[in-house]
Amino acid sequence: METENTQLVTNEQLFLAKVERLEQEIESLRSQNIILREYLDTKITQGEQLSQVNHRLQTEILDRQQTETALRLLLDRLSGEKEDLEIILDTTTSHSDTIEALLYDRALSLAREVTIDGLTQIANRRAFDQRLEREWQRLAREHLPLSLLLCDVDFFKRYNDRYGHPMGDDCLRAVAKSIESCIRRPADLVARYGGEEFAVILPNTLREGATFIAEEICITIANLHIPHEASFVKDCVSLSIGISTTMPEKNVHPRSLIESADKGLYLAKNQGRDRAVYSSN
Repeated sequence: METENTQLVTNEQLFLAKVERLEQEIESLRSQNIILREYLDTKITQGEQLSQVNHRLQTEILDRQQTETALRLLLDRLSGEKEDLEIILDTTTSHSDTIEALLYDRALSLAREVTIDGLTQIANRRAFDQRLEREWQRLAREHLPLSLLLCDVDFFKRYNDRYGHPMGDDCLRAVAKSIESCIRRPADLVARYGGEEFAVILPNTLREGATFIAEEICITIANLHIPHEASFVKDCVSLSIGISTTMPEKNVHPRSLIESADKGLYLAKNQGRDRAVYSSN
């Protein structure tokens, strides 16, 4: 009986020992399972990160491919433009003399457009203003005289009304050419002052010389014998001229000389026209 009891105790102990081992194995398996799950989660996370990195790399590769294509197209265009520029350069080099001559002619043409009156082909008002200012300053430094003539075609409005504007234009061209023919020195300048008015700048010229030239201009115009039946002075075109002479000063404006010559022109008209009258400055 004791042997049976002993045997039961032994079997129970063995069973409990097995159960304990199984529990230990189960606990060990649970621990391993947790470790494996954590390891799996880590791998999943790494996989997602690798996927994101791969996506970025693919995007960068695509961008680089597009950039490379754009750069290749730009290089091709620049290469074409380079060839075109080389052709232009070769053409320009081989025709440089011709191009330079054309540019020079164009520059002269532009200069004429700026300073030449389109109708009469003599200096315009702009050129007159520039020359008068320049001569005024030069003669002020050199203490030399400056004379000015202001010329006006007598009753020109009546001429236009009688003969028409095309004939009036012809008349102004003839008058401008005749006045210019009386000017002989390079420093002198004949300009269309405005409408039917003309101006003559005479550097280093005293009253006597300016009066002589003014009277010569009146005679030259009379010798043209341009009919002017609407004139109240004579039956051909004539001029009234105002004369003025001064010693330029740097602190005095050239306008004073113009005003004095204009006063002389007014006196010439008031005295019956077809004459030159001197006005002191």
